[in-house]
Amino acid sequence: MQKTPLQFKISSALKNIIGSDLISDDFIAVFELVKNSYDAHATKVEITFENIYSDNAKIIIKDNGKGMNYDDLINKWLFVAYSAKKEGTEEDSYDYRDKIKVKRAYAGAKGIGRFSCDRLGGELYLETIKDEPNSKVETLLTQWDKFEGNLKEEFVNISVLHETIKNSNYDIKHGTVLEISNLKSEWNNKKFLDLKNALAKLINPNTQIQEDEFTIELIVPDELINDQKESEYHNIVNGEIQNLIFETLEIKTTKIVSKVLGKDKKKIETSLIEGGKLVYKIIEENKYENLFNVDCELYFLNHSAKITFKKRMGVDSVSYGHIFVYKNGLRIYPYGDRYEDPLKMDNRKAQGYNRYLGTRETLGYISINEPNEELRETSSRGDGLIKSKPYFELVDWFYDNLRRLERYIIDITNWGNDLSNEDYIKLGDKGQREAIENLIENLTKSKGIISFEVAPEIFEIIDKKQKNSTKNTLTKIKKQLESDDYDKNSIVESISKIEKNLDDLKKSSEEAGEEALDTLIKNDELETNLETEKKKGAFQGALIGTDKERIVGLQHQIYHSSSRITRNLKLLIQHLSPKNLDVKTQKYIKTISLEASKISSIANFVTKANFNLKASEIKTDLVDFIKDYINELYLLEDKVIDTSMDIIIEDDFKGEFIKEFRPLEITTIIDNLISNSEKAKATIITLNFSKKKSLLLINFQDNGKGIPQKHMDNVYDLGYTTTNGSGIGLFQVKDLVKNSLKGDIDIESEEKKGTSIKIMIG
Repeated sequence: MQKTPLQFKISSALKNIIGSDLISDDFIAVFELVKNSYDAHATKVEITFENIYSDNAKIIIKDNGKGMNYDDLINKWLFVAYSAKKEGTEEDSYDYRDKIKVKRAYAGAKGIGRFSCDRLGGELYLETIKDEPNSKVETLLTQWDKFEGNLKEEFVNISVLHETIKNSNYDIKHGTVLEISNLKSEWNNKKFLDLKNALAKLINPNTQIQEDEFTIELIVPDELINDQKESEYHNIVNGEIQNLIFETLEIKTTKIVSKVLGKDKKKIETSLIEGGKLVYKIIEENKYENLFNVDCELYFLNHSAKITFKKRMGVDSVSYGHIFVYKNGLRIYPYGDRYEDPLKMDNRKAQGYNRYLGTRETLGYISINEPNEELRETSSRGDGLIKSKPYFELVDWFYDNLRRLERYIIDITNWGNDLSNEDYIKLGDKGQREAIENLIENLTKSKGIISFEVAPEIFEIIDKKQKNSTKNTLTKIKKQLESDDYDKNSIVESISKIEKNLDDLKKSSEEAGEEALDTLIKNDELETNLETEKKKGAFQGALIGTDKERIVGLQHQIYHSSSRITRNLKLLIQHLSPKNLDVKTQKYIKTISLEASKISSIANFVTKANFNLKASEIKTDLVDFIKDYINELYLLEDKVIDTSMDIIIEDDFKGEFIKEFRPLEITTIIDNLISNSEKAKATIITLNFSKKKSLLLINFQDNGKGIPQKHMDNVYDLGYTTTNGSGIGLFQVKDLVKNSLKGDIDIESEEKKGTSIKIMIG
């Protein structure tokens, strides 16, 4: 039988797979588009949010890069997964005038970053002018919804509209403009400030040399009035993005700087610097087979550095992040994000009490430069680097540097050095050289040192560092005991310090032993977990390991899908007008809204919940359930929902309140109330429980901007809002309290002072 060649057919659903489904976050979508501007040799990118609080909101990303002509649109932009960067043809048509610029390595090379537009909005208008003689203004109009109709429709059969126009609508001489409309997510002041903060971390600050200028400006006209009320950079939305953090820390703390040189040089240069002054610098052999052209800076955050950080950045260092990773000048996610620890620093710290540095004590970056094809980002944005052999060598090298920082910061400070400055001075020239060599070997643990240099006062620096170390304390005791006139109290105090250090060391050994034991009994623990969980709170323990990793990926997508449902409900209500909704329509909207909120709640606590999510009702202590939920999702260090508000649970409630209830309905009420307070610009929420006869009274109070008295009669109405929200939250809360919990709800509010919501449940 004759063999017949066949071809794959591509469904229009491909758009979602490489667009909104792949790009799991609005910020990452913006970053991908900024990366494209960077790769197009732009020196400036403007990100404008136009009419953002209206129904015709737009996101406009404009750059002054090299732009595209008609052939580029056909053969590059519209060629899915084609990357001229990866193929190496991106520079072929680049004007000779620009080739004298610093050659930029490419931040992206997958050929799918442009589909980030689909994550942000339903329609894209593209306008571009190539930087070449006699260039024309080319435009494309893409309506992403067309790809979501019939999944049997082939991707290539769905058209986008092209037009060549006479003049640019955006007055650009060359470059590209992306105008995104029919936005899929809501934006507000806090989200803009978070975006600004995230954009500051996007560009490696140490690549911002004059020859390779690249600036990002955030423009939100609707936030200009709010900006005028602020004086601190970190509270102002509009303006050029700045990342000055490493300059801020330069003089205040200790850092280690390391660079793995090019493949031909086979060397690594490493310097340790304290307070802006060199302590030591070594050049050693590169022991890694696949690691070249990478560098890193790691800072130890002492108390002074943390205070300086918060004063200048407006946020504490823990909230800002820890170790960021950059590829060709642009950031790779999730490295550095709070609550993300892909380098396992905190896992390691937990194994060694007071011996290791974790994410709370360090800040810095790893920079990967070309050529480094094997050190590349996964296609699923936000999942970091592909776990290849060079990646694991990169991690090993990172830990080499972290351990060197620890030896100087922790080992010398706690345990001291074998040789004091006084002993060093007594040595001859040969002895001093040997002493310095021994010191460098102890500090670096390197067996391949080619050359080194040290600060002239190296042993004075070490003496100062080891002032309160165990070795130094023992030396003092010895001298005092040898003296005829010694202070008994002073010796007792010194011995107490040693005892503390010995206790710490003992604890370290015990914890290491416990960790080994934990591994051996892990199976037994799993078998007994079912019984133990019955006695735990509703949100303690829960998923770990690979189960959690799989679910967290789904968690992001579920959350964003529910957000899209809520936003479209808001637009539907506005379109129909709340006054014109009949009872049946309100019922449908109420049902859709409640189910969307339930989906959002599931996304929030799916990795935390310790009860059967399939159960319609559970019978337990409602007060403990609410406390556990808020604590686990909003307050703990590994919290799921990040909020700048302080949430205070007044813990004076005695006894318990056992009730049958649906968990998703309770979490929906809590999430709605906290979300409303955040939208009302509250900084503090207080939650109080009390009992009146057989009733449970829950008082939820914030210090937000309050509700005008004239609007109090409308607060429960579908579609009513004073905060640019959906107007669904309180409507939904009242319905759940009255109909599901058979309770009652009352609201008191005063403008500029806050709102108090009292819920009574029988």
